[in-house]
Amino acid sequence: MKTIHRYILREFAETFIFGLAVFSIILLLDQIFQLIDLFLSKGVHILTITKLFVLILPNIFSLTIPMATLLGILLAYGRLSEDNEVTALRSSGVTFFTMTYPILVTMLVLSMFLVYFNHYISPTTHGRFRKLYQEVLSQRPVLKFGEKAISNIGEYRLYVNKLDRDSNSLQGVNIYKFSQGGDDPYWRISASSSVVSVTKNAVIFNLFNGYWQKPNPSRPGNLVHMNYDYYQFIIPFEGDVMPVSQSLKEMPATELLREIRNYKKKNLSTNFLETEYWLRWILALAPFVFGLIGIPLGIITERGSKSIGFGLSMVIIFLYYFLLVAALNLSEKGLASPALVMWLPDFALAAGALFFWRKMLKS
Repeated sequence: MKTIHRYILREFAETFIFGLAVFSIILLLDQIFQLIDLFLSKGVHILTITKLFVLILPNIFSLTIPMATLLGILLAYGRLSEDNEVTALRSSGVTFFTMTYPILVTMLVLSMFLVYFNHYISPTTHGRFRKLYQEVLSQRPVLKFGEKAISNIGEYRLYVNKLDRDSNSLQGVNIYKFSQGGDDPYWRISASSSVVSVTKNAVIFNLFNGYWQKPNPSRPGNLVHMNYDYYQFIIPFEGDVMPVSQSLKEMPATELLREIRNYKKKNLSTNFLETEYWLRWILALAPFVFGLIGIPLGIITERGSKSIGFGLSMVIIFLYYFLLVAALNLSEKGLASPALVMWLPDFALAAGALFFWRKMLKS
């Protein structure tokens, strides 16, 4: 049986490595062009470019490893099925369990590794990449905001949902102010959009279509809510004290959970934090879920294994990430609990896997 297991694992490994390389290159194209531009037009040393490239790989692997897993399983079992090797093994008394459990165990181990990888390794390398990239782009610290990032500016905290670097505009802006001890009443400014400018001593936010909530002086326990069409808000800073922005993707799991607890103590929304936390779990367990649905599909497919397997993998990947994007939107907007809705893609694929396993076992 060990020979069969090694044979199946070798079939899977070959296509997995191929798929990982292809999917990673596709997702890295934009970053590769930026790095080439740094090397050719800005004269950045090739060793620095190489270091930037290596540091960005873990963040890409979080997405491409599940994709490559599905492609590898579909093509491996599809080829075995097309060449009638599955039929030959079954005729020799080899059960479906014997043919499939090496891959399932491998996918389970891979998912367990990705749990740690997504929560700690990827955030660390992402932070190092961004820090090194900012150092390359400028000779001194500059103000930089990140999409879906928490920026600390003195006693203020800024969260930005989307940004456009070309127009220097932000979308979905929330500015919080906390007391020094963090226990006194806070105030909050929210805006649908903002144009930002930076002077020597201040950050200027031109805010549009939003509201301002602050404690009522006569009733500190209540908040005053004021709407505005336009409001200019200035945050001063002195000397070289520049805002420090930390993307949620750079936070290890322990820090994310600490931020969630702190926000809950202040009765603030934690949807964007919880969404990032559960997203890492979802992507980590994706290889195992893809394995569950890929094995029966690969065995059931008997003709044109390569073309059909590649096509099936694209369809399943599209559906999975379509559901994931839908879950992200529902979670971030507070329309559903992140701890529940973020599992929608995995539950959907698990349901499909159950259907195809029953069909395979009846064949």
